[in-house]
Amino acid sequence: MAVITISRQFGSAGEIIAEMVARRLNFMLVNKKMISAKLKQYGILEPTASLFDEKKIKFQGDKDKAFEADYFHYLEALHDIIYDLAIRENLVLLGRGGQILFKDFPPALHVKIIAPLKERVKRVKQLYGLDEPAAERLIFEQDKDREGYLKNVFGYDWFDLDLYHLVINTGKVGIEEATSLIAEAMLLQERAELASLKDVEEQLLKESIEGNLLLDAAGAPPCFAHPSEEEFARMLDFYRIKWLYEPKTFPLEWDSEGNVTEAFSPDFYLPEQDLYVEITTQKQKLAWKKNKKIRRLKELYPDVKIKIIYGRDYKSLLLKYGIEE
Repeated sequence: MAVITISRQFGSAGEIIAEMVARRLNFMLVNKKMISAKLKQYGILEPTASLFDEKKIKFQGDKDKAFEADYFHYLEALHDIIYDLAIRENLVLLGRGGQILFKDFPPALHVKIIAPLKERVKRVKQLYGLDEPAAERLIFEQDKDREGYLKNVFGYDWFDLDLYHLVINTGKVGIEEATSLIAEAMLLQERAELASLKDVEEQLLKESIEGNLLLDAAGAPPCFAHPSEEEFARMLDFYRIKWLYEPKTFPLEWDSEGNVTEAFSPDFYLPEQDLYVEITTQKQKLAWKKNKKIRRLKELYPDVKIKIIYGRDYKSLLLKYGIEE
């Protein structure tokens, strides 16, 4: 599942942006409110959760052993909750070290929201009804806690920009613009991931075609009549589709004494699909002999499913997978 982690300076509007991104993408928002509700299942109630939530905690020797045990129980429960949600849902995770928890998780997008101190002071004054010195003090305390939390719990620097895909300054970019930037970045990353997977798939297929010994579903190495048949077999192998090469010959015509005068052996049989496949590299208008045989086969054996792959279809496959004809 996809995860967007949002780290934010206090007063940078990171909380409202996280909420708007979650709503825009229909992702689940994981913030303090949700986490507090989930922590109750682990026996961790308020105000204990608030005491530890994104806080820089210091321990003072043996007298803090019980407090330290509670803290590590909280961290273990917190990370269990986050990982369990990530398995089941697409998430927008606000803070809580998400950029480290999902550091090596390719579908994750890591975002940091910042703003100039002047802008943050203005927001905090409006939100909490504080004067300027109190707003500055609160900003300093909150940022120090978050910086210390990431350092103490994970050993990482909160200001290390290598942790983030995207850094947005809400002193320069509005909240709606920031929301759109994150949502679009997530969609672009998803499309890029699909493209890279396709590249890997094509490369693996090419390597398979170039080098490996082919065995059919019975474990026998076939003797192909044409290189196109071998390439097609390797494609089937790549997608783990079981196949047999010319496993059956169908009589089509008999003479007056009952001797078979004409027969047809389709190139491949796919047992799991109960389907025969015939490959022809000729143009469709030149494949009339094969078409005639297939029509006759269908007349005599109506229960047999068979598909013919013509020259243009075969060339499209080669083009798709970057294989030289």
